[in-house]
This record gives sequence, C-alpha cells and structure tokens, in this order.
Amino acid sequence: MKKTFILFIIVCIPYISFCQNKQNKYYKPYRFSISGLTKFPIGETNSYGFDMGIGIMGELIYTLDQKAKYEISLEAGFMSTLSYSENSNDIKYLIPAGINIHYYFIDEAFSPFIGIGYGIENFDNKNKYVLKPTIGISYEKIKVFARYGIISEYNSIEIGISYSFKERPCGCFPTNK
Repeated sequence: MKKTFILFIIVCIPYISFCQNKQNKYYKPYRFSISGLTKFPIGETNSYGFDMGIGIMGELIYTLDQKAKYEISLEAGFMSTLSYSENSNDIKYLIPAGINIHYYFIDEAFSPFIGIGYGIENFDNKNKYVLKPTIGISYEKIKVFARYGIISEYNSIEIGISYSFKERPCGCFPTNK
C-alpha cells in the first residue's frame, strides 16, 4: 500500500506542476503522459523468465528545441508478467525505468517519429540494462509506438499506446514574448 501511494504521488506531482494553463499564450515545453504497453520476449523465453508482460508507464517529457522536433523524456513504470508454463503459477513483476530521445519528422498534429532509449529493468530482483530503438506515430495527445528491447542475453518487443495530458508543441509559436 505504501509503494502504491508513493507511485501515485510521483505520478500526480509532475501532472499538477507541468499541465498546460489554458490561459497561457505560449506553450510550456514540459508535459506528462501515461502509457499502457505489452512486452513480448523474442526467442527462448526461459532465459527471460516469462512469456508476456502487461503494464503501465509514466513519462515526463521535455521538448528540446523551438521547432519541436526533438524531445527527451524520463519514464518509469510497472509491469505484471504472465507465463504459460504449467510449472510457473506465481506472478512476477518487472519494473522498468529509462531515458528516451525522440525525433519527430513533421511539425504538425500528426507526426511519425523515431527514437532511442536506454534504461534499466528490474525483474526477479535482477537488474538488466536495455537499449530500446523506437518507432511510432503521434496525433495530438495520443502516441502509438513499438520498441525493440536489446539486452545481452535476450531481446523483446514492446507495443504501447500513450496519452499526454497536453498536446505536443507545434514549433509555430513566436520565440519572444
């Protein structure tokens, strides 16, 4: 219960602090998003320890440039893992955290993007470092993405959908106030 409360506070404080004020004429470069995703190990799943994971991620995003083409973000989340093995009845959890950089091809409401992420995953009290190339599309407050997780022993695919609490800036705002 204590961990749930701390996670709730961690998720709410950035949302309250960085949500866009509708009266504000100029866009703030910070925004917060929540993602639902699923993770599929590739290859031999015994080395991964599960067959599928489902979870939620929170992401604090910062737009780096005036043209709104580059973003950097910090993410953390919680995943529950599922195993199809008859010998494995216990539920295990995966706790991912990382940093991402995305490049948006078009400066519009709809834009495809690519990115790269680097993070850590804690599964079964073991930390693994992971590199995650990303592709996706963004439309206003919604983002759909796919990531390929590269770890030394095994790889995985993550597919997710994300909702931002305010739109990605378009880069069309004046640079002076």
